[in-house]
This record gives sequence, C-alpha cells and structure tokens, in this order.
Amino acid sequence: MRRQTRDLALICEAAKLYYYEDLTQDQIGEVLGLSRQKVSRLLRQAKEEGLVQIRVLEVGEERKELEEKVKARFGLKEVRVALTFTNDHQHVMRRIAQVAASYLRNVVEPHMSLGVAYGKTLFAMTHFLVPKTVPGLEVVQIMGGYGKLKGNVVAVELARAIAHNFGGNVTYLLAPAFAKDAETRLVLLRDERIARVLELAREVDMALVGVGGVTSGSTLLDTGDIYLQEVEELVHRGAVGNICGNFYDEAGEVVHCQVDERRISLPLEDLVKIPKVVGVAGGEGKLKSIFGALRGKFINVLITDDVTASALLERR
Repeated sequence: MRRQTRDLALICEAAKLYYYEDLTQDQIGEVLGLSRQKVSRLLRQAKEEGLVQIRVLEVGEERKELEEKVKARFGLKEVRVALTFTNDHQHVMRRIAQVAASYLRNVVEPHMSLGVAYGKTLFAMTHFLVPKTVPGLEVVQIMGGYGKLKGNVVAVELARAIAHNFGGNVTYLLAPAFAKDAETRLVLLRDERIARVLELAREVDMALVGVGGVTSGSTLLDTGDIYLQEVEELVHRGAVGNICGNFYDEAGEVVHCQVDERRISLPLEDLVKIPKVVGVAGGEGKLKSIFGALRGKFINVLITDDVTASALLERR
C-alpha cells in the first residue's frame, strides 16, 4: 500500500474508532500505537479533508420562522437569531457573540473591506472566531477609540483581533471617539492620516457595528467619554440608542446634540450608504435601541437573541 493511501487509511480508521465505536482519543492511541496528540491531529484532519461530515438535524422551525418574520417586518437583508436557554445577561451576550462569529466567518470574502466599530458583544465575538485565511481582507476601524473601558478593552483591539483571525490587514483610526472639545476635533479631522481612514471607512463593503444604549451600564456611558450634561441632553431629547456614537430616538430619527461636535466616527448618513451594515446586539435593555436602529434603517442585517427578536415583532 502506497504511503499516501496508508496515511489516508490511518485517518479513516481513527475517525471510525472515534465516531462509530465511541473510543476515547487515549484508547485510539493505544489501539493504533499513536500518541493522544497524534490522534487529535488525525481527527481534525479528517474533518478538514471532508472525510468526516457531521450533520445535526434541526428540531422544529421556530428559529427560522422567527428570522423570516423579523426580516419581513423591518425590511432587512438577513437576520440571525441566537436561541437562548437562560436569561442571564452574560450568557445571552456570549450566545449572540457566538452566532455573530459564525455569521462573519461565512460571509467574509477575499479582497473584501470590513468596517468595525466597538461594542461589548462584538468584542466577545472575537473569542468564538475560528481561524480562516481570507486573502486580501482589509479591516478598517470606523470609529475612534473610547477612553479606558472596564477590563482595559479598547476599540483598536477589536479590529486587530478580527484582522488577525482572518489573516487580513488592519487600518486603525488613531483618534479618540470623542475629542476633548469641538476645537480639538476639528484639529484632528484636519490630520491627513485620520481623514484618510475616515475616507476608507466610507468605502467599506460591509460594516460590523454594536447597537448601544443611553442608560447606565451601556458601553458608551461606561467610558466616561460623554459628559454629564450631554447625557442629560440626550435623555431630554428622547435618545434611546447609538451606533458609532451617533444617537437616535425610538422612531429612528437622528438626535442631534452637543456631543456631535466632539465625535470622531462615521456619521449615520455615510453608514447607511454601505451595502451591508450588520448590527449585533440583544438582551434585556437593548430592545428600544435595536427597535430605533431598525426604524431608522441604520442597519440592514440583525444578529440578536430569540427573546429580543420576539419582542421586536410585538412592538409598535
């Protein structure tokens, strides 16, 4: 038997023992005279080469029906709903993050440009990304960095992590999301490098954004970048959510406020011109923010949880 055929036979035999006979990797190693690490590599290779094809049957059509209803109701291009089995906020966020990671892996294409804005769920998504090489992928940060976040998480790390996972290049927007004052913002916007990144941001093929709130505990308020008087103004004007630091109300109308004079990010009027804008958000407290984003047509793809999706359909 030729070596190549023998190698293939070994992979198949290891897979059969594992999937058909329910032997552990240690037991397979004993039977075939291999180390546990070698068995693990063979099983991984069996999947990668298509020798093992795993099929999990869908139980019921509830999720698919829910996705189609939300898609039709709000005129979206795509909807992905994460089934949740607990109402714990952290678990719900991680569930949405995992579905978002799977979606992103399936839609990124060679030579695509991907815009990224920071969000807690988006950053959690990077934990679930499976490495995949996408030639020519360009990741562009479309919003400046926040101040110090809990856990020392900053916007640039999200863009870097996504680019690294797919073997792509990353372009950072090396500026704060909110300048100290309006004058500082204008100085920064005149910087050729910053202006160039914002120009690249306008031209991306797809944008991945979080949908934030205007309540205590939201990412934006956690940063301390929004002044108290600005928060009071936003609440007074009826703001319920923000995307890339752009605020809007529940009807989907843009809420103009003082903080706009300090913001360094892609404005909503440019964001909506991007072919695919994927909003990733869900969980308790995000319903109004997501509803307003959908009413305003600021996103055309939604990734959320089943409880939030159902609540969106009931909202008028």
